[in-house]
Amino acid sequence: MFDYVRDPAEIYRRSFAAIEAAADLTRFDGAERTLAVRLIHACGMADIAAYLVMSNDPAQAGRVALAAGAPILVDAEMVARGVIAQRLPTDNRIICTLNDDGVREHAADLG
Repeated sequence: MFDYVRDPAEIYRRSFAAIEAAADLTRFDGAERTLAVRLIHACGMADIAAYLVMSNDPAQAGRVALAAGAPILVDAEMVARGVIAQRLPTDNRIICTLNDDGVREHAADLG
């Protein structure tokens, strides 16, 4: 029998501790480090840290854009459903075009 962790706060803590242990975050500090950890958490791939390039305070730019009502473009229905609208500063539109007319055909054309 498995001993599962059932406490959401503990799961969350362990998840972020695992990211800190697995990813090379040494070149990030402050808000950039927090953003890098969140991106890794979102995709589950610690190796993306090596490919992240940030400038001009991207976390603050994102907060400003969201506060101004900018839409959120996502690439999967699961992600769209996972955005917690109540935590957004405005009534930001969440856009996922994955199932729009013609997308499947366009993807097939691209190979």
